[in-house]
Amino acid sequence: MLVIAITAAFLTLFENAFAADAMSVVRSVKSFYFKANSDFIVSFKVNSKMRDIAFDGNFMFRPPMNFIIDAVSSALQVKIVFKEADGFIYLPAANMITNLDKMTQLKTKSIQIPKNMAQLESKLDQLAADFELDASDEPGDVIKISGKSKKAKGAFSALVDKKSFELKSIATFTAKGAEEMFIEFKNYRKEKVSEALFERPTGAIEANLPVPVF
Repeated sequence: MLVIAITAAFLTLFENAFAADAMSVVRSVKSFYFKANSDFIVSFKVNSKMRDIAFDGNFMFRPPMNFIIDAVSSALQVKIVFKEADGFIYLPAANMITNLDKMTQLKTKSIQIPKNMAQLESKLDQLAADFELDASDEPGDVIKISGKSKKAKGAFSALVDKKSFELKSIATFTAKGAEEMFIEFKNYRKEKVSEALFERPTGAIEANLPVPVF
């Protein structure tokens, strides 16, 4: 996070299985976005309740595991680029840049970006180990995936389109149950992501920027 085409009969067969196997839904979501092995763009809107921050932006993906997050708030624009196991965070207004891969490894252990599909699969497998997972049918032809940390570190819920398995939204919660962040996804489209968008801006000032919280 994001095409599976299945018949109506196949969907009906799986409806009863989803409640017992949330990981089937998770893997179907992964297939929706990555099975075609092609470029895509999806728009998002983030509301961070704990920090009172709102962002709008685009997530742009290019196989095998290259992506760009371009986000704007009322006070800040930020661009996050990850390409071939390396990347950077760039603040256009300040013309400041920092190496994302270096920061990921040395500054924080909470952000671990998969460098290939094998690592993404491994992180998905870890979901079942870290969370108590459940899946249920919800009104509006969506499936709700719920996860509660087995180490009392919080929880999440995600809404997934029942027919396409497109991810609609994700909400995260504190250990006490307070919503901390809500992300809405929309306008998924297969669209070429230009190589130029991955290039480092020339003349940018190197700095240790904080990790943006979405």
